[in-house]
Amino acid sequence: MSVQGGIYEFTIGVSNLEHSVSFWESCGYHVGLKGELSSDHSNKLYDVDANLQSIRMNHQNASAGLVRLMKWDKPLGEGLNMAPLRSFGNRWSVHKTDNIANAYVHGEVLRQQGHPINLVGPHYNLNLDKKVSEKKPFKETLAATGELLLFQPEAQLVIMSRMNFSIPKYGTINQKAPLRVSEGCHMAIVLKGNDKTIFDFYEDVIGLKRYRELNIEYQPGYMPSDMFDLKPGETLTELNFDDPKSGTEPEEHLPGRLRCFMVSTKNQLPDLRTKSTPGNKGYTFYTLRTSDIKNMFKRIELSHATGQTDICINEFGEDSFYFLSPDGFSWVMQAINE
Repeated sequence: MSVQGGIYEFTIGVSNLEHSVSFWESCGYHVGLKGELSSDHSNKLYDVDANLQSIRMNHQNASAGLVRLMKWDKPLGEGLNMAPLRSFGNRWSVHKTDNIANAYVHGEVLRQQGHPINLVGPHYNLNLDKKVSEKKPFKETLAATGELLLFQPEAQLVIMSRMNFSIPKYGTINQKAPLRVSEGCHMAIVLKGNDKTIFDFYEDVIGLKRYRELNIEYQPGYMPSDMFDLKPGETLTELNFDDPKSGTEPEEHLPGRLRCFMVSTKNQLPDLRTKSTPGNKGYTFYTLRTSDIKNMFKRIELSHATGQTDICINEFGEDSFYFLSPDGFSWVMQAINE
């Protein structure tokens, strides 16, 4: 028995629910379920001794890449707080747009107004269907991808665009929203090291579909190298885990992908994983759903996961439990309410 769908939600500890709702509405989300937990119940499920108010933000008809806003009355800390992309323990969400310049303008205006924001890019990857040296500018249609890093203290987004090619099912843009973006197409985690087997858990135990692995070396001017600020001698490995129903061809890709990055470096990278656990501000755990939570509880209990809590009712009335995957990241598994 595997999970149903990909990553259902990315969760965010927020300072002000009203302000956070307004931001995510600008991204095309809308308010869904609301719920609360007392400190006793939060302690049992999330290991956080604080009262909790939560709002689930839906995005059109999306069934993955939703947002859960979580307001703790006694937050544990400021969280990831716009850490650079390459930071060990980092997390963010990636959203599709049809107008990356529009997203950049929103971010740049915010920066010039003096608000805290880490704005990087947009950077473009021109090496898609063939090498740049083989392309014929002004004589043929050129495919490319663009990415813009738009990190705020409690909203770590990467905005992506696809030019002259389409992955139609991989996110649906809300064109009526000011930022013109989709739900979360993929959600990221970052580790340091070389042992890629640490990620096998997501396929072997959780049941996500392993899709693709990329190995990226330091190469100035190459988008992934630039976005991660790779140094000479460093390499970056990207592994992808999809919704079990996602197809192998691009036109069959579904949102909710987990994208795992591993930075191989001799340089020091501080471990920020404890800054994205429940109770912190900013991006914290990701959620998954299953139709057989008792079976999934046993599967995870028998794995190398740690910190597993008992099955409890979450703030939305759903059976849930919390755990740390073998790579040290926080997750919540929850039952699908029929």
